[in-house]
Amino acid sequence: MQQTDPTNPCADASPNRLVCGDCLDELRKLPGASCALIYLDPPFNTNLRRVGRATSQRVAYSDSFGKPGDYVVYLRPRVLELRRVLTTHGSLFFHCDWRMSPHVRLLLDDVFCVDAVEGEGVFVNEIIWHYGLGAARAGRRLLTKHDVVFWYANSTHYSFHLMRDEPTQAMLGKYRHVDGQGNRYMNSYGRRYLLKGGKPLDDVWDIPSIAPTSSERTGYPTQKPLALLRRIVQLASDEGDLVLDPFCGSGTTLVAAQQLGRRWIGIDVNPQAVKVAARRLANKTGDA
Repeated sequence: MQQTDPTNPCADASPNRLVCGDCLDELRKLPGASCALIYLDPPFNTNLRRVGRATSQRVAYSDSFGKPGDYVVYLRPRVLELRRVLTTHGSLFFHCDWRMSPHVRLLLDDVFCVDAVEGEGVFVNEIIWHYGLGAARAGRRLLTKHDVVFWYANSTHYSFHLMRDEPTQAMLGKYRHVDGQGNRYMNSYGRRYLLKGGKPLDDVWDIPSIAPTSSERTGYPTQKPLALLRRIVQLASDEGDLVLDPFCGSGTTLVAAQQLGRRWIGIDVNPQAVKVAARRLANKTGDA
């Protein structure tokens, strides 16, 4: 792993780089059309101070940008730069929650589909990540148990790999025969049909959030599960592609990219986050 010193610029698209700095400044140093996949999980504008503890180190950052319009003003130049560095076949996945998702969707529509200056982009999917675990106090409203991930692509030629869920017991019962190669199949009207897998992946993903006792947990606030990022990386990139996370936090995107044979660049303005990510990337398992 190549880790840059916080004082050094991110002057090119060299892979496996971890940079401490404002992503707007660092993105402007990257060449255009250099990144095949971008995932960002920026602060959600919760008006809270996020606090965690990675080993013995206290990790914190402010998640307050004011009114929704102020949040969009902060994001717009960064999203414009992200589209500039995205390859023709590249995709951007923007992770947010119920607070700002309507404003983020309008911003992404503007940048990719309406006011785009480098060709019209494509809105691909609104992915619902249903995480299940978390606070159980409902109060006078329904429990909030999901985030939103908007998937936009730079063109209709974006990379896509069909993924399937695990076969259900009903499917396994239907395809009950097994051939000499271990493939399950069924016979119908004189023809043999192989089981290709479970149902094709849809836009609602049931992936549990990280349990408090999991070895994956780093102590970094708002850390996302590795299973979520592995799915995104597998879905929309190829081996050897360059993956960028401009708000890399604890480094989950970078770990997923590294495990799946992709190159990566991670940027975060918080030096504590960069230290957590660097320590985690040095561990081959990707655990804390």
